Amino acid sequence: MSIFKKKLTVNEAINKAHTSQNALLIDCRIKEEYSHGHVAGAINIPLEKMTADRVLRRIPDKEKELYIIGSYSYKPQNAVRTLKKMGYKRAVFGGYMEEHYGVLKK
Repeated sequence: MSIFKKKLTVNEAINKAHTSQNALLIDCRIKEEYSHGHVAGAINIPLEKMTADRVLRRIPDKEKELYIIGSYSYKPQNAVRTLKKMGYKRAVFGGYMEEHYGVLKK
């Protein structure tokens, strides 16, 4: 068993979020980037607006699996750290939209 955990690709995270009963896909990019194209079913919570109040209103269940996707500019790993500090222990890095292949919603 390896001591290093393999990071998910954005497409793996999208698949896991869409096939799991208790999971959400969170896009931490700014609203403008999100509106230019996002994954169907992704919730937009911009990294710079990720406050405990705002997140708790949108995601009251802290036991949900949260797959966090972002971009090279709006790093998902920073959002994962922020969410874990808020008590969302199942927040996971979900990859970068620049590496996504597939259909996007506008």
